Amino acid sequence: MYLCLTWRQPARLESCEMTIPAVILCRDTLLCQSRVGGLPLLIRQLRELHKLGVCECDILVQEPLLLGLSGDRIPADMAVRISPYTPDKLPHHLQTLANPEHGILILRGDWLIDPRLLAALLASPSAQWLQPPVLASGMLPPAARLSLKCLNLWATSGLDAWLHASPALDPQTLDTYQPSHRGHKPFYLKAMTVPADMAEATRTVVQAAQKRALDLPALLLHPMFENRLVLWLCNTPITPNHVTLFTAFLGAIIAALFLNGWLRLGILLAYGVAILDGVDGKLARTTLRTSRLGEVEHILDFFVEHAWYLTLTLFFVSQTGDASVWWIGGGLMAGDLIDKLLYMTGHLTLGKQLDELGPFDRRFRLIAGRRNIYLWMFILGFWGGLPLQALTVACVWALCTASVHSVRLAYHLMRRQIITA
Repeated sequence: MYLCLTWRQPARLESCEMTIPAVILCRDTLLCQSRVGGLPLLIRQLRELHKLGVCECDILVQEPLLLGLSGDRIPADMAVRISPYTPDKLPHHLQTLANPEHGILILRGDWLIDPRLLAALLASPSAQWLQPPVLASGMLPPAARLSLKCLNLWATSGLDAWLHASPALDPQTLDTYQPSHRGHKPFYLKAMTVPADMAEATRTVVQAAQKRALDLPALLLHPMFENRLVLWLCNTPITPNHVTLFTAFLGAIIAALFLNGWLRLGILLAYGVAILDGVDGKLARTTLRTSRLGEVEHILDFFVEHAWYLTLTLFFVSQTGDASVWWIGGGLMAGDLIDKLLYMTGHLTLGKQLDELGPFDRRFRLIAGRRNIYLWMFILGFWGGLPLQALTVACVWALCTASVHSVRLAYHLMRRQIITA
C-alpha cells in the first residue's frame, strides 16, 4: 500500500517566484530515507531545491515511503506531493506535471548532487541533463531539466533518444568558485547504491562545508578536529545555535580566567573555542540549518575576542603596575578593529573579501593577524614564561596587518578606477 500525501501551506506560496516544478524519483525508498549529513537524503534534496527557489515538488515512489515529512522540517512555503509511479509510464506521468512553458526539473533520489549543479540546470535556457562520470545505456541521469518536447521524445522513442537529442551538462566545464566559501570548491556528484554509501556521502558533505580562505592554524590543524565533531554532532539533537551559545559561554569563562591570571589554562580553552567557532558554521552548512544567530555570530565572536584582549591587558597592568601596558593592549584591539573595518570596506566597495583580491592577498591571509594567529603567539608566550612579550608581539603584528591591508585596499581601489576609466 502506497502512502500518498500532499504537504502544502498555500498561504505562503505566493512568496515563491520559481515557475519550474521539480520531481524527485525514489526508486529505492530505503536509500532515499538514509541519512546524509544528519538529514534523510530526500529531505536534503527538498531543502536544497527550496533554497534555489523551487516551491513545488512531486515525490514519485515505486514502494511505500515511510518518511515523516513534517518531522523532518519540510520548508513551510513548499508544496510537496507524494504519489506512486511505474517506470514504463514515467514520461507520460511527467508530462502531466511539467509547466507548459518552462518544463520540469527531475532528480534521482538515490544521488547526492551538488546544489550548484542543480542551480546550473535551473538557470539553463533550454533542456539539459546532468552528466555523471559514467552513464550506462538506458540509465536515467542524476538530474535533468526537461521540456515538453523532450518528454514527448522520451515517451515515443525511449530514454536514449532523448539523451542523444539533448545537450549534457558536464560539471568539469563549470566554474568551481563559490563566493560563500571564499574560494574554489570541487563539485560532488555521487550515486548511492547501498546504505553504507551514506557514511562516505556524509564525509563528502562535511568536507564541502569547509571554507577555503583560511589562516595556517585553520588550514593545517583545525579541520581534523572540526570534521570529527561535525560528523558526530550532525546525527544528534545538538544544533549550530547550541554550539554557538556554548562557545560564547566558554569564551566568557576564558575572559574571567585571563582576568584572574589563569593564563595557561585560559589559552588552552581559547584554542578549543577557536575550533568550536568553525564547528557551528560547518554544522549549519552540513545540516542545512540557518538562523538569525548564525548570521550575527561574527559580531558575537568580535566581542568575545576583544574581551580576552581587554582582560589580559587589565591583568598585566595590575601585575606590573605599568600603565604603558594599556598602549600594548589598546594597540592590539585597535589594530584588530581597523582590520575588520578594512575587510568590511573592501567587501562593500569591491564585492569580495580582501583575501580574494589577488595572489598576494591569499598568501598573506595564511599569516595575517587574526585570532588564530594571536592564540598561537599566546600559547608559545604563556607556556614559555613570556606572557607580556607575547601580547606585545600580537600588538605589533595586528598593527602591521592593518597597515598591509590598508595599502592593499587602496591599491585595489585605484586599480578598479583605472580599469573603469
